[in-house]
Amino acid sequence: MTERAAPMARVEQIDRIFRELTWHGQKHAIQTLTRPEIGLTMPQMITLLAIHDRGSCRMGTLAEATQQSGGTLTGIVDRLIDDGLVERVRSANDRRVIEVTLTAEGRARVEGVLAARLEDMIRILANFSDYDLEHFEALLTRFLHGLRGTAASDEPAREMGA
Repeated sequence: MTERAAPMARVEQIDRIFRELTWHGQKHAIQTLTRPEIGLTMPQMITLLAIHDRGSCRMGTLAEATQQSGGTLTGIVDRLIDDGLVERVRSANDRRVIEVTLTAEGRARVEGVLAARLEDMIRILANFSDYDLEHFEALLTRFLHGLRGTAASDEPAREMGA
């Protein structure tokens, strides 16, 4: 292999690994969400985590954060309201503005999702040494910065819901 071909082959292999990780990650997330005690869809979870991260927020902010259309998001929020997980409230800063916020039950459901995810990650990473975990975290952080188009020193890596 030429000098150029070797790194390209490695990049292609890494791409294949990330596609498989994405597939298994989504499948695993759906399995977690469909547990009877959680009972959420992926769009509902993404929406709840975005509200959890931001506190009360306007629908426009929520649509941007979740990368969903306003119409789609309205349907998701309506279902979450029907399930008692979120509510629409008037903004404390501007009474004309309606924001979406988590209810106590919504916060509990998000905490359940985060706890289930942590349990899963502990199980998945059980065979990693402390050294492995430290370096794996550093490499994933660098990769995440590459995805975001940011320098590693620009912002800390952060998972939605963390």
